Amino acid sequence: MTASSASRKAPARCQERPLPSRCFFGIILVALVFLLFTYSDACDPPPTFEAMQLIGKPKPYYEVGEQVKYECKPAYFYIPPLAMYTVCDLNHTWLPVTDDGCFRLTCSVIKDPANGRAVPANGTWEWGYQLHFSCNEGYYLIGKQILYCELKGLRPKWSDKPPRCEKILCSPPAKIKNGKYTFSDIEIFEYLEAVTYSCDPAPGPDEYSLVGESLLYCAGSGVWSSAPPECKVVKCPFPVLKNGRQISGFGKKFSYKAMVMFECIEGFYLNGSDTVVCDGNSTWQPPIPECLKVLTPSSTKLSTSSVSGLVTSCLHFPKLL
Repeated sequence: MTASSASRKAPARCQERPLPSRCFFGIILVALVFLLFTYSDACDPPPTFEAMQLIGKPKPYYEVGEQVKYECKPAYFYIPPLAMYTVCDLNHTWLPVTDDGCFRLTCSVIKDPANGRAVPANGTWEWGYQLHFSCNEGYYLIGKQILYCELKGLRPKWSDKPPRCEKILCSPPAKIKNGKYTFSDIEIFEYLEAVTYSCDPAPGPDEYSLVGESLLYCAGSGVWSSAPPECKVVKCPFPVLKNGRQISGFGKKFSYKAMVMFECIEGFYLNGSDTVVCDGNSTWQPPIPECLKVLTPSSTKLSTSSVSGLVTSCLHFPKLL
């Protein structure tokens, strides 16, 4: 029995070798299979959001039934009742969760300026959005028209101080040579208040013409509706149309805004405008037209016949010898 027992081979054992043995590779393979099975039966890291963040450090995987909780990020605040947690489901996905319960902090409320309005561009005072200002008619804005609710550190603040609305006023309009305007004794004009210019009597035989707008009104802060007019003598030359005649606007003198109409005599046609007006520079605008001669059918026929005869004569070649 003893010899028989001794003759039996001892069970194989892993022997120490300088390189990893088959047993070592087997252990590694089992561990990988175990990890793969473990990961396949778990959830990936939970979803991330713009307005909320995970409480604690995320793990590489989560077991089925494991719960994670969220909190609103800095510069956001929570309004119930939406859930702030999710659970690793049996199908290895996270139960639906949203950050809609986290809202941005808001800048301080700015009231409408006197004689104006402050309107949130997106209907909200939250950081990241704008506040637009406008003034009522007759007032103008001093300051920034748009303020931005910006995040400075962990608190939202406005990008600038609120503007204000001031009443539109104008200084007196400019005085003109050889003329005057109404209400010249007033030192300050309010929005849309107007003055009317007129010319003084001329010392010579030709009267002054008011060139430009006679009525000016305060259109903006220190801004009148147009430049002041001029009072000057305007005399356009007597209108003469060769091969034509004047049919309206007759006169011995032609001053500012005088209008004249023309027509051509028979056999001529008008090249240009039939109506011209005397402008402030004592010239006709547009320029006086021309009357050009109309080509008659007979002259056209004669010209064609001559050309035809020329062509016919050219077609008579000399006889060949």
